[in-house]
Amino acid sequence: MSRLMMRLLLTLLPLQAWAIYRPLAQSLFDEQIIEHRYYTLSYSEPHEVSRWVSYTLELFQLQNCVNRTNSFKIDPLVKTGSANQADYKGSGFDRGHLLPAGDMKWNQTAMQETFYFSNMTPQPANFNRGKWGSIEELVRAWVLKYKKLWIVTGPVLKDNLPVIGPQQVVVPEQYYKVILRQEGKKYLGIGLLISTDVPHPDVKSYITSINHIEAITQIDFFPFLENESTEDEVDYSKWDLKAKFSYPTCGIE
Repeated sequence: MSRLMMRLLLTLLPLQAWAIYRPLAQSLFDEQIIEHRYYTLSYSEPHEVSRWVSYTLELFQLQNCVNRTNSFKIDPLVKTGSANQADYKGSGFDRGHLLPAGDMKWNQTAMQETFYFSNMTPQPANFNRGKWGSIEELVRAWVLKYKKLWIVTGPVLKDNLPVIGPQQVVVPEQYYKVILRQEGKKYLGIGLLISTDVPHPDVKSYITSINHIEAITQIDFFPFLENESTEDEVDYSKWDLKAKFSYPTCGIE
C-alpha cells in the first residue's frame, strides 16, 4: 500500500480504529521501526538513538504494581545493534528514558522493555532528574484526569551534535513530547519542547503547537490529523498545568 493510500485510510478511520495501526508517527528518514509489546520506536542508526517513541497511556497502566528494575540491556530487535553500556560508561551522562519507566509500573514485562538502550539517550543528570522528570510526572497526572493519552516523545536530532562512547551516540540538546487526547468527538493536542540547558520555572515556557515540533523534527506525529486545527493549537486552558500525580493502588480496574 502506498504512503498516500495509507494516509488516506488513517484519515478516514475513527481514532479508536486508527489507534491499532502502528507506528503512530511517520517520517521520511530511513530508519528501523521496532514494535515492542508496549511501545513502538524509530531507531536512527547514524545517531544510535531513537528519533521517536510512541505509546498509549491509560489510567489502568498507572498502577504501582512493580518496582523499577534498572536492568539496562541492548535492544535485540535493532538489526544494526543498539547503543550499549560501554557507550555511557564514564561519559558523565544519565541513561535518560524516552518512554519513562515510571509509566510502566503496572506490568513487569512493560517495565523491563523500558530499559532497552534504544529507549535511552544521553541526558545531563540535572535535566533527567529535574525538568524532564517533572514533565513525565505532569503527563501521568494528565492521565489521571483525562483517562487516556496518545504520546510520542523523542530527541530533536540535527547535524553536529556532540557524541559519546565507542559507537558515537549523539547527545541531544532538545527533547519533545507531543500528546493527544479525545474529548467527545474532538481531539485535543499539545506539544512540549524542552532544552537541556535552559531552566524554565513555568511549564508554559515549554508549550508549543504540535505543528511547530513537526517542522523542527520533520516527523508527522498524528497523520490522520493532518487537515485539522488540533496540531496548530497552543491553548493552555485545555490542559491542567497544575495537575498533581500519585500512583493508584495496584489492583484497580
